[in-house]
Amino acid sequence: MPVREDRALRILSQSDPFCSRFIQEVRYVLKQGWYYPVFKGVDPVGRILMFKVNDYLEIKDIHIPHAYLDEFSEIFETLLTNYKDTLVDVSVLHAFNGVPIHDCDENILAIVEKLGFKTMGDGLRFIRGGVVDPRPRSLAIRALFHHHRLHQDTRAENETLALNHIPEVRDDFALRGRCETSRVDLKSMAASQQLHLGTNLRNHQVWAPYKHFQRLLRMRGVEADEDLLDVLEFFSGHSDPKVFMDRYAMKRAAFRKIVQPLVRSGHIVQDYRGGFKTVHPLDSKEVWDVKREYLREMIAEYPVMTLKQLEKLAGSPFKPEQLASVLHEFEAEGHLIKGFLIDDLHEVCWGRQELLENADKLPPMRDFVLPPSDPLLPYFQSLLRERFGYGSAYMVFSNEEPIAAFKANTRNDIIEVTDFVGDSEREKEALRVMKEFAWEHNMPLKGKVLDRLKSR
Repeated sequence: MPVREDRALRILSQSDPFCSRFIQEVRYVLKQGWYYPVFKGVDPVGRILMFKVNDYLEIKDIHIPHAYLDEFSEIFETLLTNYKDTLVDVSVLHAFNGVPIHDCDENILAIVEKLGFKTMGDGLRFIRGGVVDPRPRSLAIRALFHHHRLHQDTRAENETLALNHIPEVRDDFALRGRCETSRVDLKSMAASQQLHLGTNLRNHQVWAPYKHFQRLLRMRGVEADEDLLDVLEFFSGHSDPKVFMDRYAMKRAAFRKIVQPLVRSGHIVQDYRGGFKTVHPLDSKEVWDVKREYLREMIAEYPVMTLKQLEKLAGSPFKPEQLASVLHEFEAEGHLIKGFLIDDLHEVCWGRQELLENADKLPPMRDFVLPPSDPLLPYFQSLLRERFGYGSAYMVFSNEEPIAAFKANTRNDIIEVTDFVGDSEREKEALRVMKEFAWEHNMPLKGKVLDRLKSR
């Protein structure tokens, strides 16, 4: 019995085995170039010029005969839905059959709107899966610093109050920016606040309460090496490393080799007296529940963020799919909006509308320096690398925008500038902000790079 010919409509990619086998024939019918061919059975009948840019789909044009429009709309909706598995759920459509989308006839507009597309308001494009509400980047930065207590109106009165609003602190520089006056250093604070020194999710040494490290260990989900379990057992009841070394006739170097892997994996923390303590993970909740709660607390602190920024802030234990699922939860609850929210930033952002709307009412942010140890630096990491070529550095902000970045050593209570990158026209302005930063920390600015800047 003869088999009926398959006449289903399919959207393939040019790398598909069927398509690549007959690529010359396909390109003869559909023209040269890179696109998604559309087949009716085995016949190429149309093409989609579409590519992924910064977590969204840019659909430049769709060429489909009108006879296949209804069937195509179903297949195309499936394709767009499948892209969600690759964390791409925003699409921008420019044209249909070579005609700008706003100039298309009612039939095509009806199909496009049925697919979930709506106008972007620029008279040129339609968008699916997001909103278009762009605001100046300076307002987003102002709202961010205001919410994180770096703004002059929200800085804490002293370091004790500032410590209550920051989950983990790397050094004095990170704490000083959040308080108006600093009376004691971080080590003294660690003693009074019973803080411990351990490794955070970005593999940095930070001061934080013991409960914070219990939570981090639960999220890591890493078991300690079986050969080192006796070390964990010892420091569950003791804290003095000297007793451990005397018991096993061990020198300091050998002890370090044993304890450092446990410190890096989060199983051991140091207390403010220099002793060690075993971290017992929280067993009351499932790992995903702890992770989800941690992410929800983090996301709530940022007026605007991209998925890449959240990946940098969250650290290595989190997969992009986990981050996206929590973002979608917030969106479904109405706490977040998604789309193009920042002027001249062609990336999909997730934002808290109430924080962005209130940013206009806030006074402008002071000029200041954001140190590399600040918890907010990962948020600016891609901008820091693109504009200044650094992975980690001190960022100089003036008029709510980063104008320079510099590297520095901070030994012996001196800020020795070793490298500087910035706009040549705003070097004097950057130098003024750097001097104010050094004065606030009561540490003189020095270095050959600084002398060259002064002499220009």
